[in-house]
Amino acid sequence: MSGAAADGVIMRITVWRQSTDFLFLYRLGYPLWEAQCQGLVEVEFREAWEPSNAQASDVLVAQRMLNPVEIQAWMDAASQLPETTLRVLEYDDDLLRLRPNEIAQFGVDPREYAAVTGLVAEALRLADLVTVSTPYLGDQLARLTDAPVCVLPNTIQSVLLDQPAPVREPGQQLRVGWAGTSSHNEDWQHCRRGIHEGLTAARAELVLAGSDVSDIIRYPATVRPWAQEMGDYYATICDFHVMLAPLTDTPFNRSKSPLKALEAAGLGIPTIAADVTPYRDFVIPGETGFLCSTAAQWKRAITALANDEAMRAEMGRKAREVAAGYVTQTLAATLWTETYATALARKRAALPVG
Repeated sequence: MSGAAADGVIMRITVWRQSTDFLFLYRLGYPLWEAQCQGLVEVEFREAWEPSNAQASDVLVAQRMLNPVEIQAWMDAASQLPETTLRVLEYDDDLLRLRPNEIAQFGVDPREYAAVTGLVAEALRLADLVTVSTPYLGDQLARLTDAPVCVLPNTIQSVLLDQPAPVREPGQQLRVGWAGTSSHNEDWQHCRRGIHEGLTAARAELVLAGSDVSDIIRYPATVRPWAQEMGDYYATICDFHVMLAPLTDTPFNRSKSPLKALEAAGLGIPTIAADVTPYRDFVIPGETGFLCSTAAQWKRAITALANDEAMRAEMGRKAREVAAGYVTQTLAATLWTETYATALARKRAALPVG
C-alpha cells in the first residue's frame, strides 16, 4: 500500500513533537523522514499545534502525552480536526503504571499522577489509532481504547550494519560496555553481584556511557559522556566487545523494547541481558547473546565471552543478521506509512456519505 490519502494524493502528516531526543528520532523522526525521502508521504514536524494546521493534514500524530497541559491541548486539537483527519497517539512506555521513583523521571508531580492517568485514558479514547513499540505495551493500552492499537517495532539506521564489528586482539581485555542514565540505577542494584563477579573473574574493562554506576557494582570503570547526537552515541558504543543490559522485572519495564540489544546487534556486538520480557523477545540465548536471571548466570556469561573470542565474534555476527531485519530504511518507512494509510482509509470509509 502506498501513502496515498485519497485519489492518489500523497498522505500529509503533521507530527506534534514534544522533544528531539533519541526516543522521538526512533519512534517518529527517522521512520517518517525516511518515508518522505522515499516519496511515500509529506511530513511536517511542529512543536505546538494550531487550529490552522487542521486543514493541511490527513494525519496528526502526537507522542507520549503525559503532562496535563499537553494532554488538554491534544484533546482540544482533536476536537477541532476535520472528521477526515486521522488522530494518532504514539507511546513507547507504559506511562499509566509508573512507580513513585519513575513518575519524577517524566516531570509529573506524584500528587497529580492519579489525575494524569485519567487524562491519558481520556486522550486514548479520542484517538483513531494508537501506535506502540511492543506487543506487551499494546495489550496494556488496548484495554483503554476502542481504537486499533498497532505495534511499530523500533528500528535502527542502516549505517550501523556497515560499520566494522569490534575485534578483540589477542591478549586484549574484554571491553564490556553499557550506555544509559541514572534511571537504571535500580536495575544495576538488582544485577550487581553477578556482574561484579563476572567482570572480576574475566579481568574485563568496564566502559560506561552516560551514568557512572561503578559505585553500585563496585568495579572500576571508564566513563564516557552521554552523547547528545545519535551519530556520537553510536560512535561511543561501537567499540564495545559485549553490551550489558540489566533490567528489573517491573510492570513499567515489561513494556520496554529491546532497543539496547538491537543497537548493539546492529554493530555486531552480542548482548548479555536480564532475562525479562523485552530481551526475551530479541536475544537468542547462546546464539546472539545470553539471558541472565541469577548472579551465577551473569558471571558465567561474562567469563564465557572473555574466554572464547571465536564464540563472541560469532555471536556478534549472528546478532547483526537478526538486526538486519529491523532497519529503518527497509522496514519502518513502509510500515509506518502503511499503518497510517490503512487506518485513515478505514476512518474515511466509515464516515457518512455526503
